[in-house]
Amino acid sequence: MAELAVRDTPPLVGEALYHAQQAAEKALKGFLVSHGVKYPLTHDIRRLLDLCAPLDRTLDSALATAVDLTQFAVRFRYPGEEQPALEEAREWLELARKTYQEVRLRLPTEATD
Repeated sequence: MAELAVRDTPPLVGEALYHAQQAAEKALKGFLVSHGVKYPLTHDIRRLLDLCAPLDRTLDSALATAVDLTQFAVRFRYPGEEQPALEEAREWLELARKTYQEVRLRLPTEATD
């Protein structure tokens, strides 16, 4: 959805960033579920990474900058907030993609089949 939103005419930057945050959040929650760990109802990437840390210490260092995606869970849900430029939004989308890829690399083999 994030990719579709930035390719729209005009680009839907706020919507793209919301979906980027959601992708990162859901990837981390999926990682926790794959390890049998319950997670809280939160959009906070830092909190989710903290829960992932005991399972894989390398995840936090690989995704330290992903915590900044948290702001997009609610930032553009209401009118009036200035949206980033399209190029900046693409950088955020790349960070969400990296989050997904790093989590996928660390999933138990049967979870990725």
